[in-house]
Amino acid sequence: MAGLTPTQKTALKNRTDRMTANRGSSVRSGAEASPGSESVAQSKDLSTQVSIAGVPLRLKSSHDLETVNELVRMVDEKIRQALPLTKTGSIQNASILAALNMAEELLLLKRRALELVDGLEARLSRVTEDLEKSGPTA
Repeated sequence: MAGLTPTQKTALKNRTDRMTANRGSSVRSGAEASPGSESVAQSKDLSTQVSIAGVPLRLKSSHDLETVNELVRMVDEKIRQALPLTKTGSIQNASILAALNMAEELLLLKRRALELVDGLEARLSRVTEDLEKSGPTA
């Protein structure tokens, strides 16, 4: 990241990693929550029945129904695309291939975003230097 010291770069990366880890998943299986264990914040969670690759699931999510349905469609599509690629037709293997595919997409998007940030930081540094060189304006 242009214009940052190695320490600043590491701190920024660590902060981004912590933010991602702390955010966690807002969609979970209904089986994960035992009755009465929900906090006040979670009591507003949406509970919905879905099917992914033919497997019925009850999900709880803090997202709206449209977002949950979009996530379910994305995962279902990826698993169905991966299913013919497995030798055994195993949903488990197709799910792993789909997860790897989505992880690859996420990694490439993160790298591209960091490249764009680096470009913006470099441009900001050049503009700042140009302003500093031009001196005070009247």
